[in-house]
Amino acid sequence: MIDDLRSFVTVIEEASLTRAAAKLCVTQSAVSRRIQRLEELLGAELFDRNSKPPRVTALAARIYEQAVPVLRNLDRLLDMPREGATPFGTLRVGLPQTVAELVLYDAVVNIKSAFPMLDVRLLTDWSSGLHRMIEGGSIDAAVLMLPSGATPVEELAGRYMATFKVLAVQSKAQPLVEGPTTVKALATRDWILNPQGCGYRAALERAMNETARSLRLSVDTHGIDMQLRLVSAGLGLGLVPETVLARSTLKDRLSVVEIADFSLSFDIWLVFPHQLGALRRAVELLGDSMIRSFERGASELHDD
Repeated sequence: MIDDLRSFVTVIEEASLTRAAAKLCVTQSAVSRRIQRLEELLGAELFDRNSKPPRVTALAARIYEQAVPVLRNLDRLLDMPREGATPFGTLRVGLPQTVAELVLYDAVVNIKSAFPMLDVRLLTDWSSGLHRMIEGGSIDAAVLMLPSGATPVEELAGRYMATFKVLAVQSKAQPLVEGPTTVKALATRDWILNPQGCGYRAALERAMNETARSLRLSVDTHGIDMQLRLVSAGLGLGLVPETVLARSTLKDRLSVVEIADFSLSFDIWLVFPHQLGALRRAVELLGDSMIRSFERGASELHDD
């Protein structure tokens, strides 16, 4: 039926059986047979064959209006598994908030510029939550922050983006720590950190627990900018990726705390299903854009 319907639409659009046959790369008789089969299926004549050339009936005009979007949607459906096809539909991407603040603007601008008909849906969560979403199929791609040296599970394809070195910071005007220190000593200090689920916080808590100490949390809040504002006011210590600190407007009001027995870094990975279909080009562009943003951040860090 699909070939019959496509032939019918092509005849109307070309206003010629001959031109329609040429466009479809079939014979005129094949096009005629297809239209006859469609008429038999519908139980109605689509062309008035008493006129020369045959005219489209009023019913055929209405059927044509419905057939065009049906064929368009069918073509899009058939393109979905084709990785070379132009991306269409909706691209659902999940990112940790820290990464989103660095790369999201450029990534979205580049994707919409290249594929204006593609809808982009974005959400932020911890890497653990994003990992569950990508495995469950509720998002199409996710940016994960993994402990350095770790790699994504084999069930997912992965592309390495960058490495974040995480620093402990304090107020430069009202320092809480003098000189190099240890994790055990920092257990007596207040901290301003992300809520539970943050990889930074979890790593610091584990390190303190190993010294038989516990983390003393002063403020538990989302948003790196707000955290750094509170830290710069002397209300506690904070953790921040080195690249994020280099771009922050508060960097001159903060100083890095040297911790002799604690270092922290995360590898940033873009992960996605092995079969992306027509979304592959968009996800590849997302990865390219992210890498450029990270490289620019590293360059700015080096310049500083």
